[in-house]
Amino acid sequence: MAEKVSFNKETILRIAEGAGLDIKASHMEALYAYLEGLLPLIKTLEDFDLTGLEPFMPSLTGDTHKP
Repeated sequence: MAEKVSFNKETILRIAEGAGLDIKASHMEALYAYLEGLLPLIKTLEDFDLTGLEPFMPSLTGDTHKP
């Protein structure tokens, strides 16, 4: 099993800085608060049992009707 990773404020800011964001910008607090709420929701995806389900493959052509 993969190692559990914890995202604290310092980690989020280092990732943001590595992505070229200005970590001193006033909106970084709002971004951190948003991610702090979003990451636990993403974590719940691990609980879904998808055994036996085929992957969803949407049409890349935009044509949703087949003749």
